[in-house]
Amino acid sequence: MPSSFRQRLLAGRAAHGAFLFLGSAEVAEVMALAGYDFLIVDREHVAAGPDAALAALRAIRSVNPDIAVLARLNAVTPGEVKPLLDAGFDGLIAADLRGVDEARALVQAAHYPPLGRRGAQFTVSRAARFGLDPDPVARARAGTLLIGSIESRAGLEAIADIAAVEGMDGLFIGPLDLSADFGRFGDLTHPDLAHSIARAEALIRASGRLLCGPTLPGQAVPALFARGYGLVTSACDTVLLRDAARAAVAAAQSLNERAPGHD
Repeated sequence: MPSSFRQRLLAGRAAHGAFLFLGSAEVAEVMALAGYDFLIVDREHVAAGPDAALAALRAIRSVNPDIAVLARLNAVTPGEVKPLLDAGFDGLIAADLRGVDEARALVQAAHYPPLGRRGAQFTVSRAARFGLDPDPVARARAGTLLIGSIESRAGLEAIADIAAVEGMDGLFIGPLDLSADFGRFGDLTHPDLAHSIARAEALIRASGRLLCGPTLPGQAVPALFARGYGLVTSACDTVLLRDAARAAVAAAQSLNERAPGHD
């Protein structure tokens, strides 16, 4: 069985990726060619259904079969989890986990028995090559990456307990929502947030689970790897397009202002 993205992460190979928020298969294709190790198709905030997530997955795989594709959930329910895994996503990120019950619900929905209660649809599912995979259960157990996002003080206090749930692979620190929960909405440079992130990092490292999270302004991906992060995001399609468009407009206007005869 080939080594999965999950197995490579757990073996210590750090990965760098980006979020996809635009719900566009074409944008997903472009991002898949940029050189990231993984992409995360967002389902928490994107105003699009599961068909858009599947279209993004297919588009990414069409141009880069080696890149890992994760999905961020809009809810930790079997109805949200199972279709995404049956479609072939490599793993899931559950937003705003606050306790053990939510972590257990994620594992139960995502894994086949005996670890979980995922329905046995592997005789026809896309993830199991429509029934042609000779060992779909073992492949799913080895390859399904499960990450919980810590975005609140309650989640921060529950890190050790969440990490102890069998089947959880990592915890992702969500600084923007964490700043809001501390009354510092969007202030990513505030000392309270820095202290909370440092505490979360220490707790996750001590748990033995994967430490995951985004770069903050002024941070470089290698610096987070050096601090023990195994999975790091540094961008999203929306911001990349926004900033490139604004830069292109500014550059064009600057050229126009320097043109001979410009009033």
